[in-house]
Amino acid sequence: MPANQTDTKVEALNQRGIELADKGWLEEALKEFGRAIELAPKAAFPYLNRASVYVEQGRNLDALQDLLTAIRLAPQDPSTHYHLGIFLAQRGVELGKAELHSSLQMEPDQIDAWLQIGAIHAERGEWPEAEAAYQAALDIDPSDPWANRELGLVLLDRGEVHEAIQYLRFARQQLPEDEELEVDLALAYMQAGFHSKAEKGLRTVAGRSPQNLHAQYNLAALLAERGDLDQAMPFLEAAARIHAVRVKDWLREDTFFDNVRESPRFQEFVKQSLPQDVG
Repeated sequence: MPANQTDTKVEALNQRGIELADKGWLEEALKEFGRAIELAPKAAFPYLNRASVYVEQGRNLDALQDLLTAIRLAPQDPSTHYHLGIFLAQRGVELGKAELHSSLQMEPDQIDAWLQIGAIHAERGEWPEAEAAYQAALDIDPSDPWANRELGLVLLDRGEVHEAIQYLRFARQQLPEDEELEVDLALAYMQAGFHSKAEKGLRTVAGRSPQNLHAQYNLAALLAERGDLDQAMPFLEAAARIHAVRVKDWLREDTFFDNVRESPRFQEFVKQSLPQDVG
């Protein structure tokens, strides 16, 4: 078939596939796009259109394969990058989660897969789902420190402070050198009202790692809540030197600083050390 006739046939098949897809006749549309691909395997647009049908059917992995093929065939065509970008933005996480579950179906005892699934849900604030994933990891190995840590953090975010402390404390016993875990446990102690335990942990980390923002800031918060501004200020100033913008954001609603907000020294610090709003 001459090239111009082939192009015309491919365009007709492609248009027919689009019309069928618009009517909801997805399998028929796939056949038309498949025929177009057979006639012109180096044309990108039939792959893009077939990918859209795969998405409608929930066949995200097939859609991704077609989108990647389209980019390989037409790397200078912005539409190929656009369609892949939209797909990844809307369905990339779901595709990743589906593949993790597929991996678990093949090998159920993968703690790391459950941890990744938990992280996906936690990032979205889907706490019950995240908790279930981390619990599944612990069902495989109750002594896994990372599963204990992540479940503890989820419980902390949900306000189940005392339960969170149990998991975080166990994780710290397994990972005694992990400074961020020490800070996480200290925050749990702060929320539970165990201030002396929190202070001990935060002082340990702040002394060992002067650039640890969370240790410096939260130790300042704990001391400020006690009303001891003289002790709190060096740690708050250290935190501001590390990341002034974050410190300013945290201070806006941090009730631990309510006891010292009216202090001239605190107000001068806010004025001199933190970025000021403009306009």
